[in-house]
Amino acid sequence: MRHDAKRALAAIVGDEHVSDRMADRICYSQDCGPDKAGIPAVVVRPKSTEEVSAIVQWANEHHHSIYTRGRATTFLGSGVKDDVIMLETTRMDRIETVDLDAGYVTAQCGAIWHGIDAVLHRDGWELAVPGGGGLFSCTIGGTVAVNAIPHGATEYGMTGDHVLSLEVVLPTGEVIKTGSAANPSSAPIERGSNGPDLTGIFIGAYGILGIITSVTYRLRRIPEVELFRFYAFDDYHDAIDAAGGIQAQAASTFVVALFGGPKPAGETGDAFLHIIVRDRVVAAEARIREAEAICASHHGRSRSAEGTRRYWEDHMYSWLRNTAPGPYYSDRPYFCPEVAGFVSTNQLKHAVAIFREMKAEREEEFAHYGIRVKGLDTYFARNGAYLWIDTLYDERREDAYQYGLKLRGDIAERMFTEGGMSPGGLGAGVAPYIMPKLGETYAFLRRLKASMDPNGVLNPGLLVGEGDLK
Repeated sequence: MRHDAKRALAAIVGDEHVSDRMADRICYSQDCGPDKAGIPAVVVRPKSTEEVSAIVQWANEHHHSIYTRGRATTFLGSGVKDDVIMLETTRMDRIETVDLDAGYVTAQCGAIWHGIDAVLHRDGWELAVPGGGGLFSCTIGGTVAVNAIPHGATEYGMTGDHVLSLEVVLPTGEVIKTGSAANPSSAPIERGSNGPDLTGIFIGAYGILGIITSVTYRLRRIPEVELFRFYAFDDYHDAIDAAGGIQAQAASTFVVALFGGPKPAGETGDAFLHIIVRDRVVAAEARIREAEAICASHHGRSRSAEGTRRYWEDHMYSWLRNTAPGPYYSDRPYFCPEVAGFVSTNQLKHAVAIFREMKAEREEEFAHYGIRVKGLDTYFARNGAYLWIDTLYDERREDAYQYGLKLRGDIAERMFTEGGMSPGGLGAGVAPYIMPKLGETYAFLRRLKASMDPNGVLNPGLLVGEGDLK
């Protein structure tokens, strides 16, 4: 079968863009997380929507499964099965249209988030959100497909909020456009036109309902000024109350909180807030003064914001803890079984308490297996909080690997029930813990998948599980 697939796919994309070499098949199967993945039969790298459509049509005719991949910067499990076609999108990297008058950019799915912004910056514009944590490497199509939590979420919202239109190859190979772009006579300026919001069906769907091949995204002017503040708190309840006050007053573009993991270098305290304000000069100064007053009223101590600035400008996660990447990450090989999701700002107090209790109960186990807490960190959204729980295990130890995955499951189970968390990022590692809890919503998603993908071609088993979908 592998050789038949390679010949057929080479006829679509060219010999040089298809591989069945074992090294390629292994490398293209895994994301950045710890979950084991199957080995694809063949890797194919299309250049155009037409090539993607032809690949999907061939896969349907031969009942052969496809998994899609951008740059695989997630930690949540690719879900790749043995002997599938791995469709990798990074050759589809063209910026197709920049319309500053109408305020949008259209780019192929494999274009890099930061690369698009670099082009826009020349004219004083930027994408409407600054991108996710992997913005130097993540693709715009993949970021939209998982609806990644972006930088600037406190003011700007989620990645998917600013998608105006999508071009999508459906599981049967047909190509559609969503929003106003569905009308060939219209520009892609409005998502909420021509009936139901079909764009939303594909945002966060992880490619199970269609392959996003092009994204039209809203732009904004680059703000005049960026201001930074950093506060330490002796009680994490005070830090959460301060963040809630900042949210209520729309006093910040972005608030990031640290509730666990290594403390910022040189600092003492129980919790920490990084505050970033982007706006016109007068408005930014007024907002930062309000944020300062809110933090002070909740017993926050103002500290140097150099790490905050470096984090925002250099896009290095470790600067949240006032340190360069090397000392924070490099003393041993590790993998990160991540659990993350949304809670209300007030509910965040309970979620943090749950994890702290779990960690205290398992101190001996953590010591035995060499488990570290990389972060118990939060991006505050517009009306809630997105909590990351990152535990690290030593990848050289099989027993630590097994314990790390079990720990992820235990954390997910408690957070998705008594913690009141709804996950943002899903993937194969986390979906089994939340999807069955969704009742009729999960049943509807399974019916939708079965209706749109009758041959089960696209990303089978991811989100909706294995077996009969009807």
